[in-house]
Amino acid sequence: MTTTDVSIRPYALPVSLDVPEAQPFIAASELSNLIEREVWGNDDHCHTAQTRFESSKSNDYEERTIFLAFEGERVVGKAVVDVPLTDNLQTCYALVIVHPERRRMGFGSALYAAVEDLALQCGRSTIMGWTDHRAGFDPTEVLTPATGAGAFPSTSLAARFATAHGFSLAQVDRCSVLPADWDSSALAALGVDAVRIAGPDYAVVDWVDRCPDELLEEYAHLRKTMSTDVPMGELDWEEEIWDGARVRENEDRLAREGGNSLVRAVLHRPSGQLVGHTILERRAENPGTVYQEDTLVLSAHRGHRLGMWLKAANLLAVVDVWPETRQIYTWNAEENRHMLDVNIELGFTPEGYTAAWQKKLKTAQ
Repeated sequence: MTTTDVSIRPYALPVSLDVPEAQPFIAASELSNLIEREVWGNDDHCHTAQTRFESSKSNDYEERTIFLAFEGERVVGKAVVDVPLTDNLQTCYALVIVHPERRRMGFGSALYAAVEDLALQCGRSTIMGWTDHRAGFDPTEVLTPATGAGAFPSTSLAARFATAHGFSLAQVDRCSVLPADWDSSALAALGVDAVRIAGPDYAVVDWVDRCPDELLEEYAHLRKTMSTDVPMGELDWEEEIWDGARVRENEDRLAREGGNSLVRAVLHRPSGQLVGHTILERRAENPGTVYQEDTLVLSAHRGHRLGMWLKAANLLAVVDVWPETRQIYTWNAEENRHMLDVNIELGFTPEGYTAAWQKKLKTAQ
């Protein structure tokens, strides 16, 4: 391969996937699915090009830039850079992937160089990125974050690439899965016990896809609190700015991706305020795979088993609302012992681990 065979190009999102200019994007989407299968050994986290197209559109809160690596006209790698626009203005989030047949040939390093150049142009001093690995790796050859919680295989390609480019391991999340053939009576019993402990001051409300207008701003407050209230390890993360408009944009984007959400929130009767919530999401392209997203109870209301109540109620409902459900995935920081224990009690088991990597840019202005 000569240098004329290789190019790293910024890629402008086309108006649709029906135009010739969309072919590199479609190829890059297929590459992403190839990598997901390589990591997880299944299609559970694969997406259609249309879903990726909708999620790649910039909005008022985040701007996305895509770089593609070409060998001739073949897409052999890609980098994605998300730049927050309303909060975390010191940070950007990056992903770099290369086709398995073209690794160790400089494509990844060239893509990362484009990422870092863009970060500096945007005045960002921190780059964050996330990589996955299935459970079952050798526990003697690992990296451990400064928190001391969790580990990630040091011999993995992702770890070697990240550390070679100056990133440190800031946090490890555990990916857990719950098959949908659970014992509904046991799950219901957990919920009943949680309701008893919570007492009469609390009630649960729920919605599908769209938050009721009268709860919108309180729900936005919960989403804002969630952004930093969970353990963040060594990540340089500031509280996100959420309001009703951001909630609606998030809901609209999920709908454009062919997605649905199932939300339960807990209402504190004496104050009339929402004090906790939990979210399940899925996409129509893969209706059997459901993702457990946020679960939060405000600190002043913890100790009443509200988190268990919310999660058990949502899980009991999901198989009725979405009967195609086969399994639910969730991620929790390894230092978040309380939520890990809740999930274990519900029946979740470890499936893999996600490493959060962080690099401080010394030359940032």
